[in-house]
Amino acid sequence: MQRPLKLQQIVPSKVCLSCDVCCRFLDQDSFLAPIFTDSEIETVIADGANSDLFRQMTDGKSAQIKLKPHKEMYICPFFDPETSECTIYPIRPLDCQIYPFALMYNEDRTQIVLGVDMICPFGEAEFQAETFQSYINHIASYLESDGVVEMIATNWSLIGPYQETVVIVRVLEKLNRALIDCGI
Repeated sequence: MQRPLKLQQIVPSKVCLSCDVCCRFLDQDSFLAPIFTDSEIETVIADGANSDLFRQMTDGKSAQIKLKPHKEMYICPFFDPETSECTIYPIRPLDCQIYPFALMYNEDRTQIVLGVDMICPFGEAEFQAETFQSYINHIASYLESDGVVEMIATNWSLIGPYQETVVIVRVLEKLNRALIDCGI
């Protein structure tokens, strides 16, 4: 399956690089660690990553990155804590590309929704801004486009559990239908 096009990052690099939220985790087995599709894994391995960095997910099509210890936390092995930069930024997975947006189930697990993670300082500060609201429409349309819906339905581990820190902004109807059609 062909890799979807890159999404423009809504959070300015200057803001992102000065933040201490992304790519850092409290638990080594955090469900928030990035998920990679098979094609995304192939891409980063071709770029020099070790295949041992990934653990297979229950969908059998995607894998989660194994976090590594760093000080009192855990970090993505592609994160450089000295510079706060992603070492695979141009080829980072969709799961990372959409942040501070989250693809998840609603609280009662009856729908797949798009939300904004309010732990992200930019998401919290800019949530009401016209530009941010416009980007919500853009990313929802992107995630509901045919090729992307098919990719997510195949790699359904990309859909995370409900998170209280995430404000739901859209129900993703096409994705809900695609998963029902797949029997998931």
